[in-house]
Amino acid sequence: MKKMIKKCCFLVVVTISLFSYSQEIVFHKNDNSTTSELLVKQELNKHGDSLILESANIKIQQVDILNDDHFETIKVDSVKTRVGLDKLPYGNYVIQAKFEKHWIVMYMEKSRTIGEEIDFMEIVANAKLNKVTNTPTNVKDETLSLKEKVTESQVEEKILYWVVYESNTHLSSTKTMGLKGAEEINDLIYKIRIEAKSKVGRHNKLLVFEVYNTSEFMRKQLRDGSYYESTKSKSFNVKPIYNSDKEQRYSTLANVSYK
Repeated sequence: MKKMIKKCCFLVVVTISLFSYSQEIVFHKNDNSTTSELLVKQELNKHGDSLILESANIKIQQVDILNDDHFETIKVDSVKTRVGLDKLPYGNYVIQAKFEKHWIVMYMEKSRTIGEEIDFMEIVANAKLNKVTNTPTNVKDETLSLKEKVTESQVEEKILYWVVYESNTHLSSTKTMGLKGAEEINDLIYKIRIEAKSKVGRHNKLLVFEVYNTSEFMRKQLRDGSYYESTKSKSFNVKPIYNSDKEQRYSTLANVSYK
């Protein structure tokens, strides 16, 4: 009997260990200067299964966790809180913390699945093809072939994209710009889609431009911060590969279903 109990205990320990290690949570804190004044702590606990938020002196009224399929509000009314994340379904989430009139937006990814949801290279391929791809079979095959060529080109020529992200709230407006690879843009597109469904981020914008000549583009962009708005250029495609304001149009080009 004792041997049997020991075996059962061992099995329970192994099962629990495997379960805890199967949940990967990645948290992206908000680095905005206003945020650092309100939140002195925004991080995961040492086990990586709870989010710790702490304010300097203003009470956190509530915390919202949401994505396409999930929404929950946790009432806090305290300067610090610990939010359990282990029971959340796998997916990507926007986390909103409310302080009186302020909202702080953060992001969390649980068991990363962004690559399965969004294929930015497919958006690039279809934008280059510049036609609807949901009818004849030969057109679909041509799209797939072009997608493969674009992917190969990305590896060989190290194509980069100029990304412009605008955060617009009733309190302030900030713009972040920089060069990104295709794999990073998958995350950004997913986030802008989630933000569009939230009260805080529905006015945010995302633009992605394909850069042909990185050194020439950066030289001109550093000289003129609005160079990416040019109507003509040989160093980059002046027509955005992705524009969140025209998402419906690009969903047709890329044959992607947007909710």
